[in-house]
Amino acid sequence: MNKNKKKTKAPLPLIHPTQVELANMVAKARKEVEEAIRRVEIVKGNLQSIIDEADLTKPIIPFLQPQDTEGLINIWSSVGNQVSRLNTDLDAISPSSDAAGSTATVSSAIISGAYTNNRLFVDSPDFQSVWIPYVEFVSRPSHKDNVTQLLKEFGLDIPHQPDEKSPLELFETAHEAFAKPVTQNNPVSTSLIPLRGCIDNAIQSLILMRPHQEETGGWKKKIISIGKQLKKDSLPDEVIDELAEECHSLINDLSGFKTGDINRGDWLIWLNRGTSFLNSLLKGLDSSKLIRRGSSNLKSIQS
Repeated sequence: MNKNKKKTKAPLPLIHPTQVELANMVAKARKEVEEAIRRVEIVKGNLQSIIDEADLTKPIIPFLQPQDTEGLINIWSSVGNQVSRLNTDLDAISPSSDAAGSTATVSSAIISGAYTNNRLFVDSPDFQSVWIPYVEFVSRPSHKDNVTQLLKEFGLDIPHQPDEKSPLELFETAHEAFAKPVTQNNPVSTSLIPLRGCIDNAIQSLILMRPHQEETGGWKKKIISIGKQLKKDSLPDEVIDELAEECHSLINDLSGFKTGDINRGDWLIWLNRGTSFLNSLLKGLDSSKLIRRGSSNLKSIQS
């Protein structure tokens, strides 16, 4: 018997029925994804064999006789048509990307909850052991890269007014200021205030690019209006409602960093929170629904 074998710590018990329900939903979604991956891997293997066959066939073509090429043309035409139908089927299940947008909202909600909504039992001695790996997960460079690409996709890499910075520029400034602080005193305002400006400008720009202009009030109503007109068709309304709540809370919280400093660990949490929100919001929207007006038209709408 190996006495040095590390003991696996038993998970904390679920007490409230809603905790059990949430755990069941997470387990069910995970199981469905595992099955989808299994099936996709089978299809991937079959498609890879077609790629291999194509790569090996191409150099042989100059040596084939005309009577042989005619038969092969029919075969490869059939293969191409079958794969084309597969691509059409994949387009039909594109809501899976909407599901990814929904799960991206989880990061925003959980990170927000730990600091503002008391959704997590942060006083528990076991909290840090589960919280730190989660923070590392949402801190992956790919999340920042995803937001960068999404901002470009939605035309948010260009300022709508000549005298302002684009949401993308403000987003990059926020992350660069964290990576390379201008002083040793953790000047959080050089990062989180641009992040707030990025979110503010992005939302105002999306408001102006809605197909139908309508009056909106605070941040919650802005997000709900954006979602109503621009969200992907299969994205649940509940996700938009969650994003509306998070936007209202996040904008107000980030405004508090105009003065004062926090340690780099907490600074990263807030930076991730804003990044997760942008990732969640933009992943849930359909860029094809935007009305991309010229800057002069935008200015007249704004006024």
